[in-house]
Amino acid sequence: MENTKSFLSNNSGVANSASLIKGLQLFIADLRLSTQIDDQEKRIHSELIKIKQQFESSGKQKDRNSKVSGYQRKKNIAKLAYIYITSNTNKLDDILFGLKEIIILLKSKVYSEKFMAYMTLEMLFQHESVVEKIESDIIQQLLIDFESTNDDHVALALNFIGIVAGLKNNLALNNELVDEVFNIIRSPTSSLPLKKRTSLSFLNLLKTNPTLLTNNLQRQDLWIQRIIALFDDQKNYRLMVSVLPLLTYIASYIDTTSCTRLVPQLVQTLYDCIMAGTSSTVNSQLSKEYMFANVPNPWLITKIVSLLNILIVSDNEVNSDVPGALYASNIGDDVLGKLRTSVSKVIELTTRETHDQMEKMVQNTILFSLINFSSKLDTTGTATINSIRTLCTLLVSPEVNIRFLTLDSLIKICTIRGKIAIDEVCVAKNLTLIIKLMNYEKDASLVRKIVDLLYVLTNTENIKIIVNQLIKYPMKSKINTDTKLKRDIAIKVSVLTERYATDINWFLEISLKLLSILSNSASQEELIWERLCQIIVNNPQLHKLACEEIIEYMSTNNTSESIVKAGAFILGEYANLISDKYAIGDLFNLFSDKYFLVSNETRAMILTTILKLYRFAPELGSVVIKFYQLELNSLDIELQTRSYEYLKIVQLSKMNNDSNLLEFLLAPIPPFNSKTNPLLKRLGNVGNSTPTSAMPRPLSRSTSNLSHQISSPTSTTSNFKPIPPASRSRSSTTFSKNQFEFDNTSTMTDSLHTKSTNVVNVNNNNASYMNQVLISDWQTSFSRMLSFKQGNLYTSPFLKIMFRLAPFSSTTTTNLTNPDNPYKITISLIFLNQSEWPINGLNTELIPYKTQGNPEYIITDTSAITSNTILPQKRVEQSFSITIRRPFDANTAPIMITRYTCGGSVNKVTLKLGISTLSPILTASKQINGRSSILTLSDFVSRWRQLRENMDKEGECQLNHLILKGTKNIETVKNVLNRIGFDIVDQTNIPSTIFLSTIIHTKSDGNYGCLIKINKNQLANDANGNSFDIICKTTSTGLLSKYIVDTLQYILSL
Repeated sequence: MENTKSFLSNNSGVANSASLIKGLQLFIADLRLSTQIDDQEKRIHSELIKIKQQFESSGKQKDRNSKVSGYQRKKNIAKLAYIYITSNTNKLDDILFGLKEIIILLKSKVYSEKFMAYMTLEMLFQHESVVEKIESDIIQQLLIDFESTNDDHVALALNFIGIVAGLKNNLALNNELVDEVFNIIRSPTSSLPLKKRTSLSFLNLLKTNPTLLTNNLQRQDLWIQRIIALFDDQKNYRLMVSVLPLLTYIASYIDTTSCTRLVPQLVQTLYDCIMAGTSSTVNSQLSKEYMFANVPNPWLITKIVSLLNILIVSDNEVNSDVPGALYASNIGDDVLGKLRTSVSKVIELTTRETHDQMEKMVQNTILFSLINFSSKLDTTGTATINSIRTLCTLLVSPEVNIRFLTLDSLIKICTIRGKIAIDEVCVAKNLTLIIKLMNYEKDASLVRKIVDLLYVLTNTENIKIIVNQLIKYPMKSKINTDTKLKRDIAIKVSVLTERYATDINWFLEISLKLLSILSNSASQEELIWERLCQIIVNNPQLHKLACEEIIEYMSTNNTSESIVKAGAFILGEYANLISDKYAIGDLFNLFSDKYFLVSNETRAMILTTILKLYRFAPELGSVVIKFYQLELNSLDIELQTRSYEYLKIVQLSKMNNDSNLLEFLLAPIPPFNSKTNPLLKRLGNVGNSTPTSAMPRPLSRSTSNLSHQISSPTSTTSNFKPIPPASRSRSSTTFSKNQFEFDNTSTMTDSLHTKSTNVVNVNNNNASYMNQVLISDWQTSFSRMLSFKQGNLYTSPFLKIMFRLAPFSSTTTTNLTNPDNPYKITISLIFLNQSEWPINGLNTELIPYKTQGNPEYIITDTSAITSNTILPQKRVEQSFSITIRRPFDANTAPIMITRYTCGGSVNKVTLKLGISTLSPILTASKQINGRSSILTLSDFVSRWRQLRENMDKEGECQLNHLILKGTKNIETVKNVLNRIGFDIVDQTNIPSTIFLSTIIHTKSDGNYGCLIKINKNQLANDANGNSFDIICKTTSTGLLSKYIVDTLQYILSL
């Protein structure tokens, strides 16, 4: 491959090439040395004329020797590119004549010429005028280059796609072009460098047009599977670094669920890389090419952690907006152990003392990504505490970026981990340090981060400390001009005091102090004083106290306009409560003094307040009338209108000597019924990221009843009784005194989380289930699994899958003849490699019919496949359990998708597992249901009659003329049913009929009795005599009998 040493190198074989190179260098030198703009313009203009003449003469002359050679064309295009760059794109119109020559150069077989064409087009393709003229020509040449056998030409085309596909053009919309790009990814013959470039180019196409995958679910599943297959070689770190950004984008915006099956491989790769990078053994050490700044492959570590951070969510992240993500508690112990070991090892590496700035930068980059992620893996809190302690040591770092990232990480950890993280950060020395940083920090962005952190840290214990410090900060002169920061602090303080305050006097004191520091142009702070007024109105014990405090603030010279507004509202309503201490006339004088110092909006409020004061003190009538008459000449129409209306009301009241009109118009304001704080909408992400239930529950504030939440000044704590759990009724269904007895001893709820590194797809609905396309012969394996405890589930030249069903056995129960959970079964799967090539990337995905809305069954205890790679003639295993909560249709049994690559082919096997309501009796011994003796015919008839009398046709299902394959007599059918686990009545009186009984176990609905009659139909027109009638009766009034009959139809038809 020809390196891009210089596009000036002589590859054309043209004579006198040295002078040509010298000419190009002289042109560049002339432009750089020109001190006058006019001289530069003249030099550029003359060169453009010369180049244009050469191109025109080349197109007209027929003599080959007179035509421009490839090298000369490359040199001239390079000059045009330099002119474009030097003129800051202003000369675009002057160089468009060269587009045709660029296309000619693009078609060249010489690498340096093709390189120059692509490089120039990468700069020019941002202009629509260029795209309109040559887009079709470029797409045609791209397709040609993609089919080239020269990897260098393919690489140039991919590089072009990777750079310009994100611009406004049609490259990402061209399906033929997209298919060609993806074919390089999927082709087993593509070289490693091409796959690396293609991954990044396809990422750019996908970002520009996500519908490449989202509009076609079949393509989405197949293409994502092909991309994931690139991870089969877990030692190929270079390819992984290029593919990881593509998978990160897919996991974030396209399909998280498909990427979660990569978690075991990602963890194993991370573990191997870190262990090899920190190993002291020579044979196991990581190659030096992957070490940078004494850290093993930092690029790979950060990219893997970034992807895992998307795929794995903390159990506390109940509002996670990433559908299909994997809960940390659901990861297998082996994988989780490796992940925790890797994270701990890297954190240990990145906290080493070093004086090398590059090494320190790498350490910090990895440290912050890992610390934010490690909190998701922590169930005990140890890792969270260690992470916080490490971060707190970085708060005093001299680098602004480090301090910013530290604060950001602390906010994230406290939001995710809740109380355990907040308590550690709120240790006296840490909280003091954070407050000190806020007071001395000069960078406004860092101060905002500190304020956000303090907001997250606040609880009932530290509310006074934090709020007092936040209130003091805006009073400092250095930030008087930063109104946005002051507004943010004011909103947060208002929310915190309402949420956590326990002292009513302190709450009012802080709220008024907050209003006093707001700017006079308080258009952005209206919600704060309005919210305070709502709270005061709804709490009678605050009325008098609020009036007295507001008068104290209004008596100062520099009163905040927010205080004046709050005072106008509160004093207008409750001034009569303090008339013994403050005369109404004094209040009138106070508002008249402030009237001409505030905005028109506040003046309008004062006009209303004066009318309310007149109601309390009619003797003020004359001064009130003069005040309104004065404002009749106001320039503001609103003030004029109000003054006129209020003047007329006062005059009418005085003339009639009747205050009824005033009392009617100015009736006391009723309590507000708003139960939500509108300020929360102004908090942005910080307000939405309040710690979850792990954090102490804040006092629920409501404007309708604050008095029950803020205690008296002497009380600082409140006692709350926990909400009692919902009552559960233990229902039992008794068939008869001495016969079937069924007891429901199970609860109605189960955890839907499954411990899995191989994915259990948790959907909000069954759309994913219904969209699956099963393999052609799926019914054979489905029926076999319904009929046998073990056998072959799937066979191909590459892979054989075998199954084994067994009763669930907990670690505390070893008695399989009487298990604790007869409604739960364990499925073990064995994957055998039958080919001569290794199988890579083996993973499974289990899709239940539904997981929301009280599902009939749930998948639990899913273990990871013992290895994602199977060598020839070797095997691996996986197991999981299914809990049957209620009867369900066998047609809604779980679907299992198995994906793997072998011999360069990517394979997907989609099967429906043969699991039904009858599966527990198939796996159980006859003693499990407590049946010590086989039912006699007379007992069967008696119970059948009792069911008919009590339930009539309810709980019954009948299937007539069931034609069985092959020749099956009554004894063959009886043997099949006996193998399944039914109790068969031993009788010879009716040889053409089989009488069956069993007990159906479910966790949530309890146990049901089941009686079945299978009769060989002697009258049916069947040559083989294989026609049978089935009648099933159960103690369930639902569809249980139908589910059983449908399952028997699958079993007997095998």
